[in-house]
Amino acid sequence: MSTHSQSRQERLQSQLSEKAFSDTEHGTVVRLQDIVQNHPLSNDDHIIREIHDILRSYYKLALKRFVDNVRMMAADHFLVAGPDTPLKLFSPKFVASLTTAQLDDVAGEPPALKRKRAELEKEISLLGEGMKILR
Repeated sequence: MSTHSQSRQERLQSQLSEKAFSDTEHGTVVRLQDIVQNHPLSNDDHIIREIHDILRSYYKLALKRFVDNVRMMAADHFLVAGPDTPLKLFSPKFVASLTTAQLDDVAGEPPALKRKRAELEKEISLLGEGMKILR
């Protein structure tokens, strides 16, 4: 359901909820007379309410977009491009000063993946030897 139609339904529900009553057989009920009395709007009133619903749905979407933009800007500033970003720790000079073991700890593959790679490389070499025998 679009935000616009949801906004329209919420407005209509709030108007009709005052006239609603509970019925044991049907649940919450509104009399047809109450709906008709609530709905005969002039064109001006109808347009005003329609514009209000449109603006309300636009506001909801714009608010979500604004929050997303602020979140992305904050993440970019504090994690990627800001003055105190953690990425400044990984300068070329710092990385060059690390030992092979330290580099492996920071950027290496997990041990399980290393084992699987070694198994696959061994299997490839065995299959290559088998192909040589069959030729």
